[in-house]
Amino acid sequence: MSKMARVVSPIVIVIGGVALFFLLSSMRAAPERVERVDLGPLVQSIHAEASPLQVSVRAQGTVRPDREIDLVPQVSGVIEWISPELEAGGFFATADALMRIEAEDYELALEQARAEVERSQFHLQIEQGEAEVARLEWERLRPDQVADPLALRLPQVQASEAGLRAAQARLREAELRLERTTLRAPFHGRVRAVNVDAGQFVGAGQPIGRIYSIEKAQIVVPVPDEELAWIDVPKMDRQVSSDPVSTDPSPGVASVDSEVPTPEPPVTIRARYAGRDHRWEGRILRSEGELDPRSRMVRLVIEVSDPYRRVTPSVPQQGTAEFSPLMVGLFCDVEIRGRTLQNVVSLPRSAIHDGNQVWVATRPGTLRVQSVDVVRTDRERGLVRMVLNEGDRIITSQLRGITDGMRIRVTDDGGRP
Repeated sequence: MSKMARVVSPIVIVIGGVALFFLLSSMRAAPERVERVDLGPLVQSIHAEASPLQVSVRAQGTVRPDREIDLVPQVSGVIEWISPELEAGGFFATADALMRIEAEDYELALEQARAEVERSQFHLQIEQGEAEVARLEWERLRPDQVADPLALRLPQVQASEAGLRAAQARLREAELRLERTTLRAPFHGRVRAVNVDAGQFVGAGQPIGRIYSIEKAQIVVPVPDEELAWIDVPKMDRQVSSDPVSTDPSPGVASVDSEVPTPEPPVTIRARYAGRDHRWEGRILRSEGELDPRSRMVRLVIEVSDPYRRVTPSVPQQGTAEFSPLMVGLFCDVEIRGRTLQNVVSLPRSAIHDGNQVWVATRPGTLRVQSVDVVRTDRERGLVRMVLNEGDRIITSQLRGITDGMRIRVTDDGGRP
């Protein structure tokens, strides 16, 4: 091949390739234009409707006895006997003997008091006999004169009667002191601590242990002061309107009926003990009457009757197949069921935006921003009053950059709020 051919051949090949590329490009059909439709984000929603709902106020507290006292003998002496139940954790019933002090000295004192009564009765009989003799003598010797009380020995009779009454009082005192050598339980209870033993001398008024009642238990729970609008607290000086939130709804808001007060709010106590969940029923006993200036909390006292089921063991325990005692010191969750609100919608707290707005998914598939009347909120849910059209649902998804009227795709996340 000549030198000229070696130079021209590559140039011809390149030019031919370029020409072929442009030829093929001119033969390709133009791509079809497709208009893109924005369907909007996929959101989750729930069905919501207005209905009567009972407000629940939740709090926490620790169980304590309603009564706790020192066990104190009223007489002194050597301890002769101690009940096997008089030990830490022991149970006892009302009037059970817990301890007995040696009674010999008190029995002797009782015999002396009885003898003193007999002697006083004898002296009174003598004085009454002498008074009768004096009266007869006066009537025989001076029938026309008024009798002198001294001559009739009336003061001596009165003194003997007073002496008899004093002797009888000393007898009663001796009987009481003998009875008090046996220390009896003042209520159904349990022993917290004991610091004496048999053979030890104890003085009158000396604490020998500490006991508490199991007839009732109490749970003191702190509640924010604004929550008192939803419950009726016994023995609390306050007035609560029939509707603490609104009695005159604005146009476009669902009609508001007055709230229905609960005379004595039911209380449910829940706790986990021995690896199991348990439940008890109680009631609000009272408020402690002071508002904590720092926390703005009011302390309510919840009462549970017969927490150990030893006072009335035949009463079945509600809520659990096997009863568990509400032990002193147990930490509990307390739910107070309060007033019933009319025409409210319960929503997850996350579905309420900017304090008083919800996002409504309309049937055409658009988002509507709607202002609502927020009646009450807690950590998980909110109660609102609002108007809903047929087919409207509440959006629970968290979206960014929302606009009123934007298109959305709706999916059901499981039903009602």
